[in-house]
Amino acid sequence: MYIPNQNAPARHRLSAKQRAKRTKQGVLLALAVISVCAIWAIWQAGQAPKETTSAEQLLQHDLKALWEWSDDQVKGGSVGASWSIRWDVTGKAGSMQDLTLQLFAEEKGEAVDKVVANEGKTVSGLVAKYGGKVSLHLIQKDNQSEQLMILLETASTASTERGSLLQKSADISSKIALISPAFTSSMKVQGYTKHDQTIQRMTRLTDAKSIDRYEDAGTISETFYTRMLHSVIPVKNGKSANFQVALHKDTDTGNTELTIGIPVITGEYSVSKAESD
Repeated sequence: MYIPNQNAPARHRLSAKQRAKRTKQGVLLALAVISVCAIWAIWQAGQAPKETTSAEQLLQHDLKALWEWSDDQVKGGSVGASWSIRWDVTGKAGSMQDLTLQLFAEEKGEAVDKVVANEGKTVSGLVAKYGGKVSLHLIQKDNQSEQLMILLETASTASTERGSLLQKSADISSKIALISPAFTSSMKVQGYTKHDQTIQRMTRLTDAKSIDRYEDAGTISETFYTRMLHSVIPVKNGKSANFQVALHKDTDTGNTELTIGIPVITGEYSVSKAESD
């Protein structure tokens, strides 16, 4: 009769050197796994959309509204109008130098031909990736901070598309937000009126309340408040306002120039003068 061998096979015992080698291999494998996970996490973080600040969201919201309102008020629509967006921000010392490097460079990093004026306090140039003229102004500075104003201006001949304007302004906003997330912004659109009674049309379109009105021989300007905008500024008598409409008669052509600003109009009412600056 067959009787199986009850003796278990002898186990091969590893030497101390072999055990140390296996331990080292295990540690290296664990480190490799951790490194791969870390790289993947960093890549994922880079792919995640950056959370926009409230100042960035405000500008985008009001710019979309202004585009929609002006599209049927301006000859050629919003695409054929002149646009101006302004940012005001206070940052640490050296902020102007940092912004100059970021704003005056094209997609592939090529430097933009720029004009430096006012003893270095103003830098401007045509930046193709932003579709217009960019100006950077140093308003005030001390040893610790700098107050800056940034302008993006497009001409009516540029045929600016809605999505493009929103994206370009968002790109500039994201760079300014790195200096301070609490920047402020304003904007305006200019062109020639498409209809008569433009101000009345705007009032109905925006469900706005008139706050102030000015009129002389060549210009009508009216300031309003509407709940459709996020921007708001205090005005006289404890009231608030957030957009302004101006009509200006061009004596050379006989056309009526239209300017709409949020929260108010800054700069020229005249389209021809604004585009020649």
